[in-house]
Amino acid sequence: MIETRLNEIAAFVEVGRRLSFVRAAEQLGVHVSAVSRAINALEGRLGVRLLQRTTRRVGLTEAGRAHFLRCEAVLAELQEAESAASALGGALRGTLRVSAGSGLGLTHMTPVLARFLERHPQLDLDLHLSNRNVDLVEEGFDLAIRIGALSDSRLVARRLGDSRRLLVASPAYLDAQGTPRRPADLATHAALVLEVGTMTARWALQRRGANATVRVRPRLRSNNALALLDACRAGVGIALLPQFIVGADLDAQRLVRVLPAWAAAEQGIFAIYPGNRFIPAKVRAFVDFVEEILQPAAAVNRERRSRTR
Repeated sequence: MIETRLNEIAAFVEVGRRLSFVRAAEQLGVHVSAVSRAINALEGRLGVRLLQRTTRRVGLTEAGRAHFLRCEAVLAELQEAESAASALGGALRGTLRVSAGSGLGLTHMTPVLARFLERHPQLDLDLHLSNRNVDLVEEGFDLAIRIGALSDSRLVARRLGDSRRLLVASPAYLDAQGTPRRPADLATHAALVLEVGTMTARWALQRRGANATVRVRPRLRSNNALALLDACRAGVGIALLPQFIVGADLDAQRLVRVLPAWAAAEQGIFAIYPGNRFIPAKVRAFVDFVEEILQPAAAVNRERRSRTR
């Protein structure tokens, strides 16, 4: 009896999340007819329609929306209880699906992932590196590591660190093309533009309360910060890139700061996950790990920043 009700609730929650019987069945690993039977049984037992079904779409009724929130909380609490019990047994198990930006992922996460997997030998990691803002619920991710503000009200965010973009160029480029003296000078230079967000060819800069926006001339555009870093090292142009990407090159003097008093506005680095009351232990473990590896970088960045003031 209890198992049947839990199966009905699980089917209803997956349909409510994805608004699709087919995708819910795929997520649960059952046939579509099994999901349909579970929903019909749940509605029959409650005596109320939870879903509006047409040939084109599925939606939640008013009663369905209220019941969905309660059922999602019940499943989250059950998952948390199981995760806690597993953690007490000494090991995290299963698969953790993570989405992360390519720049941060390649520079800070992938070099030390072996350490995380060694800590949790029974946990498998499915890591997707992309600057695309994935739909965690729709695409079945447990969490994402992202830079910038949270826009989806279904999600919660935990701030892990800070990021800001700096203007950088190679010494060879500046020797050949000259060094900008003020933000407006950037308009005449070759720009290496990171294609993330909107209005990417407009660089918004700050300096101790002052603001400047410059429309730059893209010599190279890419959604991959490391591709732009290579071009910048080769003297192709001036780039506005995250400090965690360019820090080592600045220290080695392969790159130098351009207009060092100016930089883009500081942004947060966030762990983002579905807004349930309870967070699975495997998610909490990975978020703690990412925060741990970002702390040394944050201290170095603060030191570099103090040297430019």
